[in-house]
Amino acid sequence: MDETPITSDRKLWRAVLEQAYADAELSLSLDGSEPVERLRARIFLRANSSQEEAALSLVCEFADIPTDRVIPWARKRYPLAA
Repeated sequence: MDETPITSDRKLWRAVLEQAYADAELSLSLDGSEPVERLRARIFLRANSSQEEAALSLVCEFADIPTDRVIPWARKRYPLAA
C-alpha cells in the first residue's frame, strides 16, 4: 500500500477544507438569514465557475484530496436555490 505521508503543509490545507466544510454547515441566523461564511463556503465547495474550480482544485492538490470527489459531493449536499 503506497501512502503519501501527511506533511505539515498537507495538514494545513486539509484544515482549510475542514474549515470550509464547517462554515458550509453553519445554521441559519436567528432572523432566518444565511451567514456570509456559510454562503461563501458553499460557493467555494461547489466550484460552479471556472475561477472557483481552479481555487478549489489548488487547495485540494495541496491537501492531497481528490477534487473530482469534493465537487460532486458539495453540489449534491448544497444544491443551488431554485
